[in-house]
Amino acid sequence: MRLVEVEAYLGARDPASHAYRGPTPRTAPMFGPPGRSYVYFVYGMYHCLNVVTERGGVAGAVLLRGAEPVEGVGDDARALAGPGKLARALGLSTAQTDMDLVRSALSIRDAPAVPAARIGRSARIGLTEHATTRMPWRLFVRGSPGVSRR
Repeated sequence: MRLVEVEAYLGARDPASHAYRGPTPRTAPMFGPPGRSYVYFVYGMYHCLNVVTERGGVAGAVLLRGAEPVEGVGDDARALAGPGKLARALGLSTAQTDMDLVRSALSIRDAPAVPAARIGRSARIGLTEHATTRMPWRLFVRGSPGVSRR
């Protein structure tokens, strides 16, 4: 699958980040090293996958919100549109937290570049109570059926 929608969460600088108040047993993977997974359970029904982005000791992660199928996950991009649907399609649970996403079976690889004109930016989705919610930290591929909200 090819990622087509992500959101950034900036740890201690971002009140919307799970790591804002510092490390806990649940959020420890967000404090590095980069390339690790942080999977959490939300609303009592969905798992969400984040990729840790900062060096050890500094929290930061990117939430994977949507993808397009390339091979091995069917051909319905709408089934991958949204962080819960994406995690479900990958068969994820919190058991996959702190997994190495560079060297494991579930891994992130480079892909051909998307033309700059197709890349959209917006505020993150579903956040309303913090000033950082207005920051354009959501990136998506315009016109992709794997994007959760257009």
